[in-house]
Amino acid sequence: MKYEIKEISTIKRMIEVEVTSEEFENYYTQALSEISKGVELPGFRKGKVPEKIVEEKVSQEGVLSEASEAAVRDNWIKIVKESKVEAVSQPKVEIVKVARGNPFVFTAEFEILPEIKLPDLKSIKVEKKEIKIEEKEIEDTLNWLRQSRAKTTKKDGAAENNDLVEFSFSCLNIENDPEKKDRIVIGKGHYISGMEEALLGMKEGEHKDFETENPQDKKEKLEICVKVDSVNKMELPEINDEWVKTLGKFTDVNSLKEDIRKGIIEEKEIAQKQQRREEAVKKILEKTKFEVPQVLVEREVGFMMDNIKSRVNSELQISLEEYLKQIKKTEEELKKDFEKIAEERVKGFLVLHQISKDEKMEIGEEEINQKIEELLSQYPDKEMARKNMNMEQAKMYIEDELKRERIFKLFDC
Repeated sequence: MKYEIKEISTIKRMIEVEVTSEEFENYYTQALSEISKGVELPGFRKGKVPEKIVEEKVSQEGVLSEASEAAVRDNWIKIVKESKVEAVSQPKVEIVKVARGNPFVFTAEFEILPEIKLPDLKSIKVEKKEIKIEEKEIEDTLNWLRQSRAKTTKKDGAAENNDLVEFSFSCLNIENDPEKKDRIVIGKGHYISGMEEALLGMKEGEHKDFETENPQDKKEKLEICVKVDSVNKMELPEINDEWVKTLGKFTDVNSLKEDIRKGIIEEKEIAQKQQRREEAVKKILEKTKFEVPQVLVEREVGFMMDNIKSRVNSELQISLEEYLKQIKKTEEELKKDFEKIAEERVKGFLVLHQISKDEKMEIGEEEINQKIEELLSQYPDKEMARKNMNMEQAKMYIEDELKRERIFKLFDC
């Protein structure tokens, strides 16, 4: 077998492949043998029909087709491995010549990862800001803790501020919109515009319609029908040392506040770290230009569509079709909206991949195995988790994560 790789563009290649007549005859023989196993003819046992008779029965074209598929598949894998070309799409194959006693010739067109000329990485600077925390943030968390441990008592009267109200609602603008259930504490302002105002003063079993703005289109009004399922009085615990001790290993209110402070700081540090990493990638992208393989963008759009299907189902408890009706878009229009974001994500991945190549980052087997053991130790039954884990995928994921960490250490983030 011989081949030649031709450049179509920075991200597209075409391979012209010629398989010798002797090699192709082997594929033909194998294909005929496989087909023979399933042929049944009067006077012969299944799988024992002479190959010459089988060839006449199924036609030489059918055998050639099977042989061609096997020859393309095997030689494509060999070429990718041998040439180390970074193919990211399935090959678009065209058979040029196929006949017994002759070389088998085909071409394969495919997309590859682009070779990116990176800027001087030392020139990429990302500001690290001082983490600040306000007393109000600690107080808000304390109040959330009080609310989460509040005692509730069902009441017959109208809903007032600080009452816990359970309700059902649907959108009247959407035909057959399924009823959804939720609960909120009146006065906290954590729901769609107009809902708290509508619930205020309502009693159990009462209905009310109200208008709110469409979050997807501020100019459009949506009509919501809400029904109160129950009104509950909340009894909040007093914040004192005795109550704090019921929450965990805290001695007094101050020790709880200190723990909250540390938790908020840690959350802010994680958020800033992610923000700085995104900024580092953005600055590199501003200094580079390269083509993006369309297959990777399409793949990312697919991931985003799967994610939104899952989210609307779990968070909104509706199907994607119902969600699309609400936002007045088709699935294709939504995919189109995602394309720009998907392309930016793919660009970020490609830049990180190029840095890994340029810096010759290699992760040792020992380091990967150590991380896997750390991951497994988080499970109650470590050995059962090991049996259920797809080890090959786990190793690939951990290797990518370790490389990613090393890359961002170059930018001190």
